[in-house]
Amino acid sequence: MAQADIARLIETHRDELIQHWVQTVRADQTIQSDGDLSEGGLIDHVPVLLDEVCALLRAGEQPCLYNMPEARVHAYTRFRQGYRPRDLVREVALLRLLLIKHIHDALEDDFASIRPQDYFSVMHSLNLYLDEELRFAVAIFTEGIPALPAPVLA
Repeated sequence: MAQADIARLIETHRDELIQHWVQTVRADQTIQSDGDLSEGGLIDHVPVLLDEVCALLRAGEQPCLYNMPEARVHAYTRFRQGYRPRDLVREVALLRLLLIKHIHDALEDDFASIRPQDYFSVMHSLNLYLDEELRFAVAIFTEGIPALPAPVLA
């Protein structure tokens, strides 16, 4: 089982993962910014965000500023919705935990089918992706909308 297979594990259950995440966010009493949002407003870019993560896993690419526009849009949208920064951090943390648990549960009975380097590569990419979203969000909330640096051409 390779990274593409793990991407398929996420994609196959994307809608149920999102519904579980919505329930978890709504139930978290420490998150206060979601109260005025409809379910659609809360879900917002999360489906496309998961698609983007899966595309990066399939391509074997490491998340970076240039290949994760949906994460930037999600952070910016939360800023425009009046989200508190700490609520966005918690929301992303809940998504991270949900994805890690989903991958773990899916592989638990057949963990021998995945090479350790693939598993750790997926975990690394997933964490890097969500951390980069939070990094961009911090810039938005504290400095305004950051300009993207020009890509380095080799």
